Amino acid sequence: MASIKKISAPIAMLICINSMIGAGLFTNHMPLTQIAGPLGFMGYIFSLLIFMPIILSIATLAKLHPVAGGLYVYSRTYLGKCAGFIGGWSYFIGKTTTVGFILHTIVRFFQECSPLLASFPTLTIDYTLMFFFVLINILGVQVGGKIQYFFTTLKAIPLLFIFIIGTLTFDASFYIINAQNIANSLLTISTAAFALLSFEIICSIGHLIENPEKNIKRVIISAFLIVTVIDVLYQFIVFGSIGPSLANVIAPVLTLGLNGMPHLPILPNIINGAVFAAITAGFFSILTSNCWNLHTLAANNHLPFAGYLTRLSKTNVPWVSLMVQGFLACLIITMSSNQIALVNMSVFAQTIALLLSVIAAYIAAVTLQNKKLSRIIPLLGIASCGFIIILSFTKILQSGVSFAFLFIFLAGGIAALVKYVRA
Repeated sequence: MASIKKISAPIAMLICINSMIGAGLFTNHMPLTQIAGPLGFMGYIFSLLIFMPIILSIATLAKLHPVAGGLYVYSRTYLGKCAGFIGGWSYFIGKTTTVGFILHTIVRFFQECSPLLASFPTLTIDYTLMFFFVLINILGVQVGGKIQYFFTTLKAIPLLFIFIIGTLTFDASFYIINAQNIANSLLTISTAAFALLSFEIICSIGHLIENPEKNIKRVIISAFLIVTVIDVLYQFIVFGSIGPSLANVIAPVLTLGLNGMPHLPILPNIINGAVFAAITAGFFSILTSNCWNLHTLAANNHLPFAGYLTRLSKTNVPWVSLMVQGFLACLIITMSSNQIALVNMSVFAQTIALLLSVIAAYIAAVTLQNKKLSRIIPLLGIASCGFIIILSFTKILQSGVSFAFLFIFLAGGIAALVKYVRA
């Protein structure tokens, strides 16, 4: 087997950033504006405050345990095997649902742009693209290296375009704030939270980072703060350029570009295409990192067919786990017709995993008796996770439960139970 190629701290940070900046940022503008008008950007600031104790807790655990599997390892180490499985499986399925949702969003966008693509069934294109991305990863296009610089460039182009054109066309008169906007801004938290998840994805591949005991905590915190600032500026500038009509604008980059460059319409269209290329970058980062969570569950003998799920390719890719993840993502988007429910299910499942890990951080602070490990921060993190779980669960009830998600989630639990009984 080939030696494991390590990822530098800058590359690890790009993986974090690329995982976080994607469908959430570039599609959140409508609901944030619909809910809070000019104060839609406050959702990201509130989410920063809520997420901060969670991030600090997870980053501390990542420093203590820089291994494959991340959240699963944290829960199992301090809470036991059962909690480890619940956390690991919840997180894996939550991210797999995100993978399916993002891919479906990408395909629908390009179908709207191309009559040729529109002539094919959407799910057929979904399956084809999923197979393509799984294949190129197995063949050696891994999470590190030049691919991350390429994806970062794809995201930087539309963001720079937005910040420059948006600043030039910014109209402060759009920012008329009233008491209702202020009150409603608190309701944007659950929507904004979806765009800020994935900061923890780097924990799944902590074993691949150079000198992780020194670098991984800094990578997680720095990447989260950078992305939060970008999200706030994006929503603030786009609303200041387009105004209240942003609540009904599907492609704000295109609209902003056409307003600022009416005599050169081709450039905004190209930049708008780059936006969805950037979303694809986030999809790829999540796809290639999340498969390690399934690999870890199998390696710890939680699931049937562990011998297959733990197989690695010559390029150190858990290719069977990657293929299973792709299959499950396709199954979810095939069985579910409610994408809003899928998003909230994803947030709900991931936050369960985060909650277990934050509890683990508290236990670590108590049992290890290390003065550098805070007990207060994990307690605040537990409260934050509870708040997010309640918000996302409320949204699930409002939008409708995804039975595809529930079926797959419970199937994993049943498979683990069968494995346990046979053992």
